[in-house]
This record gives sequence, structure tokens and C-alpha cells, in this order.
Amino acid sequence: MALKVNEIVKVEVEASDGQVLKEGDAIMLRVSRRTPEDVVCRFAGLSNGYFVTTTLDGQHENKYRQASIETCYRIKEVEKIQPQESNGAGKEAAQDAAAPLLAPGA
Repeated sequence: MALKVNEIVKVEVEASDGQVLKEGDAIMLRVSRRTPEDVVCRFAGLSNGYFVTTTLDGQHENKYRQASIETCYRIKEVEKIQPQESNGAGKEAAQDAAAPLLAPGA
């Protein structure tokens, strides 16, 4: 064989603000539904015309029709708040906020 031809196709996916997305980037999508829905996930690429994402923990893959995505933005990494860090602070704050409503004569 005297000649070998390799076709190389480069696909770049840009977010709504023009930033180029790379696999693994944390993103926020606004998806068209009856009521628009914001989805926080990771970009996983394109497959057969679908925009592919994974959940933040990488356990599940989702595919979206490109036409159903209204906006897409790269976002900072999202951190899960560990239970020991909260120490019930949210519950105490809710009780404190409700205290005037529960007080007799208020």
C-alpha cells in the first residue's frame, strides 16, 4: 500500500458564553421541559448527535437532544456538604426562626 489517509475530525463544544467544554467539566444546563429545569452535571462528550453528561459522582450517564438545551455554562466544582460538618445547624436555625411564631402571645 503506497498511500495511507487518516481523516481527523476535531469537534469543539462551546458553552453559551463561548467557553470550550472539556470532558469532566462541571456544567449547568437549562433543559426545555414544560417548566425549564436546571441540571448540574459533568460534560461527557457527544454521541450519535446527543449531548452526553454524567452525574457529579460519575455513576449515571444522561443524553440530551441538543435542541432541548436552552443554555449551558461551565461552573465551579460543586462540593457535597458532609453530615458531620452541618451538625444539625440547619435544624437549629429553623427552630430559632420559628420561635417567635410558637411563643404564646406573639
